[in-house]
Amino acid sequence: MTKKPLVIAMAIALSSTAISAKTFAQQTESVAEFDEVLVTATRISEKASETSRSVAVIDEEELQERQPASVAQALKNEANINVSNGPRASSQGVEIRGMSGQRVLQTIDGARQNTTSGHRGTYFMDPELLKSVEVIRGPASSLWGSGAIGGVVAQNTKSARDMLDEGETFGGYLKQGFETNGDKIKTSGAIYGVADKFDWLINGSYNDSNNIKIGNDQTLENSGSERTSGLMKFGWEPSEGQRLQLSGRFSNTDELVPSNPAEEVGNSVPLIKRKTEDKNLTLAYSLNPTQNAYLDLHSTLYWNGTDYDEDRVTMGQVDSTEYETLGFSVNNSSIFGGTTLTYGIDGYQDKIKTVRDDPEQTGERPDDIDGKTTVWGAFAKADIGLTETLALEVAARYDTFENESNNLGESSDDNALSPSLGLVWKTTDWLTLSARYDEAFRAPSIEEMYSTGTHFCIPGFVCNTFEPNPDLKAESAKNKEIKADMRFSNLAGDDELAITLNVFRNDVDDFIEQYVSDITFENGSPKMTTSWDNVDEAKLTGFEFSTRYRYEQTRLTLNYGQTEGKNKNSGEYLTNIPAKKLVADLSQSVMEGDVKFGTRITYVAEQNQKPDSYTAQYEDYKLWDVYVAWEPAMGTLEGLRVDFAIENIGDEEYRQAWQNLYEQGRNFKLSARYNF
Repeated sequence: MTKKPLVIAMAIALSSTAISAKTFAQQTESVAEFDEVLVTATRISEKASETSRSVAVIDEEELQERQPASVAQALKNEANINVSNGPRASSQGVEIRGMSGQRVLQTIDGARQNTTSGHRGTYFMDPELLKSVEVIRGPASSLWGSGAIGGVVAQNTKSARDMLDEGETFGGYLKQGFETNGDKIKTSGAIYGVADKFDWLINGSYNDSNNIKIGNDQTLENSGSERTSGLMKFGWEPSEGQRLQLSGRFSNTDELVPSNPAEEVGNSVPLIKRKTEDKNLTLAYSLNPTQNAYLDLHSTLYWNGTDYDEDRVTMGQVDSTEYETLGFSVNNSSIFGGTTLTYGIDGYQDKIKTVRDDPEQTGERPDDIDGKTTVWGAFAKADIGLTETLALEVAARYDTFENESNNLGESSDDNALSPSLGLVWKTTDWLTLSARYDEAFRAPSIEEMYSTGTHFCIPGFVCNTFEPNPDLKAESAKNKEIKADMRFSNLAGDDELAITLNVFRNDVDDFIEQYVSDITFENGSPKMTTSWDNVDEAKLTGFEFSTRYRYEQTRLTLNYGQTEGKNKNSGEYLTNIPAKKLVADLSQSVMEGDVKFGTRITYVAEQNQKPDSYTAQYEDYKLWDVYVAWEPAMGTLEGLRVDFAIENIGDEEYRQAWQNLYEQGRNFKLSARYNF
């Protein structure tokens, strides 16, 4: 399995070099449309074609076309990136190369989003407030520390200077959207301005939906929700290259859902009325004088607070979970000849406090949690230009972390070193090859180490109780990866072609898994426990292949990804590894670009790579979408944009591998936005 992607990569490189150099000598124009610039995900600005990491970038244009209900939905068409936790948008997460949850780090404007609590959702941003989403596929702990074993999802919010043209000082927009599946109403708007050295933005959104329908017109009960989101951002630029920015955002979600939104209501999954409030304050300062090659400073101080208030309506119980993060980050880049050195320190403290009400279930609920995690880290990365065509990246990060349980009076501490090494070889103007090695880690959470009380009960027989595990070790990963990136232009006139292939192997040790024991008997009494334990080593191998081609106003995109997961000791397949996925997107712009229409086909193969004892079947499925965008560039309707899409035209009844719920069926989407 591992050899095949390597053979493919070598074949592409060898066959490409066999093409006459004369054919490409005429390719002098830059490939502007296909050269995304990464702003935050790699902690420096660099082109996607020049980084040795596997990256995906969703810009504002694509966000408007896709009209996603969640950040995860915005990324679902990318290779080796999937939506986790079922069709309820409020609980959806991002899965990268078979890893999700706490193994994928989430950031917003460079600030970590560490909230994690059982089956509850943790992606709170309305995509309407974002200008882009950047994803690093694969470990990135040498940059970001704990949690980046699977990758990084970096979300970048809008700002006034991004939305105003040169010379404009005030603007805004109103947007109204509707979706037939769930009768969803989406309203958003913003006002923003620039006054000399100051800029400001106020952006808000409101979403309201009823129960969604899965394929074949079946309703998923208790899947409606109501969400209000807001963003305020104020900036001051006292001099060129200097900026001070204060931003605040909030998200409030009300819903009546199962306690585990990835399931249906049942005996062990009660119906709850959940209200989720997420708040953030971020103060950022940057200093980058144009005449100073040694100073490119970025510092961030941030606070996040997330409250889950839950009313278990069928059981008369009221629970609460409060999660709070206070953190900072300071880093600087200095250029010494052909070397760019990026270095910095950061730290954060997470606090979690839970209250588990137990009327009519005395002794049958989890105990309250009161704990905190403290992390300090320092990192350095050197990008060294060895020759005009060869560059070396060397990076390392050191973290110390401590978990404390206030209610149990216990604590544990550990540290981790995360080195990485990358080599980039620009073989020709059109072919760049790279290879890299990364080590990464994820520190165990307070819940995993110090949960106590009752997990669940089998009425009249036995209650399963949590056993704390203060000796739980951090997960660690060692990832090897090679990449081939090809960029062409003027092959057949006004056209561009970009081809990217990444092949990886990620070895994960001390995987943390929740373990539910079998029933045993002590002194004639039944006993059953739940704990989080470090389990056997895992091996993840696979590749992603992406091709984008533009001929004049015609565009074609192909994304293919596959990941295989095995237990390194037994050779048995792992669960929760996604099936192979291919997405093809063809679009055409007409009327000088005012109108764009396209179609998208998604094929997901049967997932037959399962443990021998696993009997569930996950069949293959095909999805067909169409979309249209209209945005007049001039005339009386200038400033108006209309987007229309039909998703899952065939109303396919399907579910992703390892998911219990079927996904959303046919859906008509319509939105109109007016800029003023």
